[in-house]
Amino acid sequence: MKIAIIGAGSSYTPELISGLLDVSEQIDLREVWMHDIDERKLQIMYGFCQRLVKDRFKLFETKDFVEAVRESSYVVFQFRPGGLKARKSDEEIPLKYGLIGQETTGVGGFAAALRAFPVLEKYIDCVDRHSEAIVINFTNPSGHVTEFVLNYLGFQRFIGLCNVPINFLNHLANLLFCKTEDLFVKYYGLNHLSFVEKVWLKGEDVTEKVFQAVSQFEDSEFPNWLITSVKLLMNPYLRYYVSTQLMFKKIYEEGTRAEKVIQIEEQLFRKYEVENKIPAELSQRGGSLYSTAAARLIRDLTLSNNSVHIVNTRNNGAIDNLPNDYVMEVACLTKASRVLPITVGSADPFAVGLIHTVKMYERLTIEAYLRKSKATAIKALLLHPLGPRSHNVRELLEEICQANRGYFELL
Repeated sequence: MKIAIIGAGSSYTPELISGLLDVSEQIDLREVWMHDIDERKLQIMYGFCQRLVKDRFKLFETKDFVEAVRESSYVVFQFRPGGLKARKSDEEIPLKYGLIGQETTGVGGFAAALRAFPVLEKYIDCVDRHSEAIVINFTNPSGHVTEFVLNYLGFQRFIGLCNVPINFLNHLANLLFCKTEDLFVKYYGLNHLSFVEKVWLKGEDVTEKVFQAVSQFEDSEFPNWLITSVKLLMNPYLRYYVSTQLMFKKIYEEGTRAEKVIQIEEQLFRKYEVENKIPAELSQRGGSLYSTAAARLIRDLTLSNNSVHIVNTRNNGAIDNLPNDYVMEVACLTKASRVLPITVGSADPFAVGLIHTVKMYERLTIEAYLRKSKATAIKALLLHPLGPRSHNVRELLEEICQANRGYFELL
C-alpha cells in the first residue's frame, strides 16, 4: 500500500508517521510519500521521519503533487494555506472588531475556508485523475472543507476527520473507568459544533451517570447549571458560542493561540533537525490523538471490519430531523472502503437550531467563493453567531480580503 501525506512539513507529521507505524503490518504499508510546498520544513520532516521509520516501510519526499498521490490508496490532507502567518492574521483581525479570533470558528474560520477552497479544487482534481485514493482530511476548517468537496466539487472519496471525537470518547472512558470500545454515544453536529446526547456502556444507558460525573468539575466556560439545563455534552469549541464575552476577554488578554503555536513550532523544528525521538514539546502543539484517529480509520477502512468511527460525511439518515445532504460529524461504520452513517434518531432542538444556522453560513461562504461575491460573503458573516453586525461587516470583510490577496478574490 502507498499513502501520501500532503502538508508533510507540518510539525504534526511525526505523530502521524508513528500512528502509521502502529498499523503498518495490518494494512501491508509499503510506501509513504511526503509532499509540501515549504522545502525547508519538508526536508527537516523527511530526515526526522526517516530516523523514526528506519526500515519498516519506504519513505519518500517530493515537491511534485502528482508524484506523491499517483496510485496511492490513501491521501492525507493536512496542509495549511498561508501557513501560521495567515492563521495569526485570522485570529488578530476579528479582535479589532470586538469579535472572537479563533482558527476554525467564526471570522477566522471564514478566512481559512476561503483560502483552502482554491487549493482543494486543484488538489482534488489531481487526486481524481491520478489515483483511486480515499482522501482523509485534517485541513481546517475540516467540516466546512468536507462540505465543499462532497457537495460542491462532487468528489465522494473524501472523509473529514478531527481529533475532538476520539478525545471526547477517551474522556468519557476515564469518567466511567472503562474502555472506549465498550462505549457507544449518540454524537452529532458539525465539526467543532457537536453534541453528545446519550451514552451507552456495554448496551446500558449511562447518560445520567455521565452528567452526574461531569457536574463534579466546575468550568467557568461550561458552568454546571448550563450543562444541566441543556442536557447535552458540548464540543469544547462551543465555549465560543455559549461564553462569548468570557472567551473574547481571555483571548484579548492572553494573546492569540497562533502566537503561542509559532513559538512552539520554532522549538520543535530545532529539535526535529537533530533528535531521533518525538520531542515532548509536540504535546503543547495541540491536536492530541489526531494520528491515532487517522491511522485507525485507515486500518479499519482497509480491513472493512465494521468498526465505528466519528467522521465528517453526509448525514444520509443518521439524524432524521436534519437534511440528508448536510455534511455532519456523526458515527459511521467502516465497510467496503466507505463510511456508512449509523441512524440514531432525532437531534435536540437546541442543537438543530445551531446546526442549521452554521450550515447555512458554510454554504453562503462557499457560494461567495464560487461567485467571487462580497455581497454573498456579507450575508455569510452576518449569519454566523460569532460574526459582525451591519455597522462593521463591510470594513471587516475588506480587511480580510486585503490580508488574503493572492489566495482568493471577492468582487
